[in-house]
Amino acid sequence: MRSDVSQPPFWTANRFIPIAGMLMVLAFCLIASLGPAPTLSLSLIACLRVWQIIREWRPAPRWVINITMVAGAIAWWQIFPSKLTLEPAVGLLVVATGLKLLEAQSRRDAIVLIYSGFTLAASVFLFDQSLWLSICVFLALLMGLVGLQEAASSGRNSRSVQKKIKLAVFVLITALPITSAWFVIFPRIAPLWAIPIMADSAKMGMSDTLRPGDISKLGQDASLAFRVQFDGEPPPFDRWYWRGITLGRFDDGTWRQHRYLRNRQYAIRTPAILSSDDLSSYTVTQAASHRSWLYQLVPSTPIESDVLRFPDETFQYQRPITADLSLSYQLRNERFSGIKPSQAALNLEREFPSSLNPRASKLISQLVDPSEPWGTVHNVLAWYRSQPFSYTLEPPSISGSDFVDQFLFDSQSGFCEHYAYSFVALMRLAGIPARIVGGYMGGELNPLNNTIVVRELDAHAWGEVWIEGRGWVRVDPTGVVAPERIERGSMDSLEGTSGYLLNSPLSLLRFRNSAWINNLRLQLDAMNYEWQTSIMNYRYEQQATVLKALLGQVTSYRILLLLCLAVLATVSPVVLWITWRQLASYRDPMSRKLRWFDRELRRRGVIRGSGETFRQAYTRISFKDDEEKARLENDICEFERLYYANKAG
Repeated sequence: MRSDVSQPPFWTANRFIPIAGMLMVLAFCLIASLGPAPTLSLSLIACLRVWQIIREWRPAPRWVINITMVAGAIAWWQIFPSKLTLEPAVGLLVVATGLKLLEAQSRRDAIVLIYSGFTLAASVFLFDQSLWLSICVFLALLMGLVGLQEAASSGRNSRSVQKKIKLAVFVLITALPITSAWFVIFPRIAPLWAIPIMADSAKMGMSDTLRPGDISKLGQDASLAFRVQFDGEPPPFDRWYWRGITLGRFDDGTWRQHRYLRNRQYAIRTPAILSSDDLSSYTVTQAASHRSWLYQLVPSTPIESDVLRFPDETFQYQRPITADLSLSYQLRNERFSGIKPSQAALNLEREFPSSLNPRASKLISQLVDPSEPWGTVHNVLAWYRSQPFSYTLEPPSISGSDFVDQFLFDSQSGFCEHYAYSFVALMRLAGIPARIVGGYMGGELNPLNNTIVVRELDAHAWGEVWIEGRGWVRVDPTGVVAPERIERGSMDSLEGTSGYLLNSPLSLLRFRNSAWINNLRLQLDAMNYEWQTSIMNYRYEQQATVLKALLGQVTSYRILLLLCLAVLATVSPVVLWITWRQLASYRDPMSRKLRWFDRELRRRGVIRGSGETFRQAYTRISFKDDEEKARLENDICEFERLYYANKAG
């Protein structure tokens, strides 16, 4: 029903819609990072408030707001189990903004909402810095600036919406020179702190633990993991095993990284010596994962000195990757030579409790080749091939400590981690050193820029076994059960299956069979890659090239001059705009007449007060004679006639 109480004069649709639009756009930008519950709730509250203001309904009573506040706090507590990470911090800001949106009534509330939106706009880039989200954030800022003008205006229609948008665009464009100079002179550096993310978040890449079902969650997500660009032709598709982390410690049903591999005293900065010439070089642009391990082909040598190499042939960055990072590698022809783990290290890779899975222990006793470990590997793979295993993103849940037995003999349905888990367990029960490798397999080659796009759905786990004289050898049991996964990649092998792209409902991969949509998708991806490499990965190397092109000789004085020119280019349009407005008032005949009357009044000792008309001030003048009084009165009458005639026209 409509309210009997008149709407407060401040809160109108013109003022509220830009603010609500800004918050809804930012909620859309955060939905992939925070989930649908908090972001859709913020959008729903914004829509309800817009409808309420348009229909002139009563604001929500205080008791409704209090109940909503308690419900929001409980929902936030349940949605984000870990409270000291990035997602719950931003989620709390979203909840608080939604509650403020629900109760907002005054000008102060509007200002608080606008600046809360600006803070949310900055938080978007903590999760994703792609070109498309950057454009969305730009649109949100534009709406926020329009809302700021509306909130500052005193009347309902003080200025048209078009003029407010023009002014907001003018402000953003005016800031470009100083922003560009700041960007060029001060490249992105690693932060002095690292903001942690939720450790169990499936959408942020491979974790340092592996349980059945972990990677299948990643297989439902089309988010970008990293991009790869080769200087020449990339290697064959079946070599696209992007190695990330090794998991060799079995602990209560979970595979983990060995503790000693977390100690940086075991890492070396210098690349290992290889026994062959370089095949090619390539660059990996890795998305922010808030973890430190890197993905590369085997065998590769990193070029940058910030990369640490560990004894398990994995690479890590010096700090968690909190922003997109580009690193270059040299791909080699042979595996690393002359590096043999110690006997103690190999013994760690044999540890597995034999009592947990009696049926698996009995099976491996029948498949062991006592003369040759590699024969045992072949026998186990042949057994996998003989069984009716199925490859699925949604395997049945298996509980209990005898996971290997239940999977191998009962369910026989799983994703890559199920097969890697069980295969490594069988190898260790046979006394062969083995470990799980977590990373990605495959990717999509974009023919427009010859880059390989690796997504979270390409996440993969496989096994490695130690063979004397050959070193660690990759063995992928998934290739035996589902060879199409290795031959054609995850998209072709999983498309149409249950759970495919479940966590990416808006992904254009769903329409890649349509030629024009697929071409559009590839075009957008190529543009986003240019944005990432040219803008988001601008660092010291690019800075030196750009500054030399701009300044010739790079000196502190020339850099200071560049900054001064940027400040001048930013300030000059503002000064010119203010000057133009002042000159426009001087060119107006009515404005000139107003200033003439004010001067005449001041000459006779009368200063016109604020809101006082000329006729009111005229009564306070002491004239020398009646002729002077009549002349000034005629001037005032003539001015009033012309002034109000113009107003009426």
